[in-house]
Amino acid sequence: MKKVLLFLLLFLRLMTFGNMNSHTSRLIEKREVIGEGIQSIKYETNDFKITGLGNYDRLIYDFKSYGNQFFKQGQLVESAIEITQMWIEPLDATVDRNNKFIVGFHGECRLKVAATVRINNNSKLSGRYTSHPIILSLKGRHGHNSEYDEVTIEVILELEVTKALKVSTTTMDLGTGVQGQRLSSSNGTHGYLNIEGEANRNVVISYPSQVEIFNKVRTGSIKIEISTPGLYPLGNGDYGTVLSEKGEKNVMFVGESRETKEVQPGEYTGNFQVKVRYN
Repeated sequence: MKKVLLFLLLFLRLMTFGNMNSHTSRLIEKREVIGEGIQSIKYETNDFKITGLGNYDRLIYDFKSYGNQFFKQGQLVESAIEITQMWIEPLDATVDRNNKFIVGFHGECRLKVAATVRINNNSKLSGRYTSHPIILSLKGRHGHNSEYDEVTIEVILELEVTKALKVSTTTMDLGTGVQGQRLSSSNGTHGYLNIEGEANRNVVISYPSQVEIFNKVRTGSIKIEISTPGLYPLGNGDYGTVLSEKGEKNVMFVGESRETKEVQPGEYTGNFQVKVRYN
């Protein structure tokens, strides 16, 4: 399981000609992608405003310096990360994406920049990647004037790839018990969950607090209470812990039952599901 964080950063450089203005700001959009293989992810920035448009009937937009080059620490990386599309999302205007112009605004308009990124998420991807800068140009013209007023916006994509979570488990054994007496994995073998992932990262572990095990012919059952002494509760069946500096954690699962008076003699087995994810 891989976790991919994509940051869409928008730098609004105040380059004003005529009446058009963009507010100087930096917009950051953070998203998370989990899973391996080829994925297509859509990202949107927070909205931003272009003002001073009272004398314009339309804005022409274009993405310049468009490229799919991603860099890690200044070095060009393989094409496992690819920007397949970028476009404008209007909030109070209309966009003609075929002809690349914006209409229907009244003095100002609020917009978003959206992108589709194709990721071939494999074991080679790790760390932070930064795209080649992409320039969004917004132009307007007064009447039949030959010159356009222009605002430019620099768009940079950052991609953070974290190490995949790997988990393995060992079997819990409640030992041999006597009808009417307490059963516990302390008399047998506790179960263990071994986690490998990103160093010093918080993880969330989810599991049921009670499971039922059955005898071979399924005519009898025992309810087993499950606990994890080394984790802290987060609520709703979730528990938290932190991976070590080596990105490892060994979690102990304890099983116990005190209701065995009516239990039929025999061998009982069962299982329960444990989910692990980054927090």
